[in-house]
Amino acid sequence: MTDEDDDRFARPDGHRYDAPESDDTRINKEWAYAALGILVVLMMVLVATGTVQIFPGG
Repeated sequence: MTDEDDDRFARPDGHRYDAPESDDTRINKEWAYAALGILVVLMMVLVATGTVQIFPGG
């Protein structure tokens, strides 16, 4: 590849062009973010109800 071909994919901010993600990759990320979100909400509920104590009182 020549330098001219490399410059064709360059963006003004200096980063190269990134190809779009495949559908499988996008769906897997959606599931991972959903699972992480559910875990965070569960932890917030446990802390709010006092089941899990952040600062144990003496």
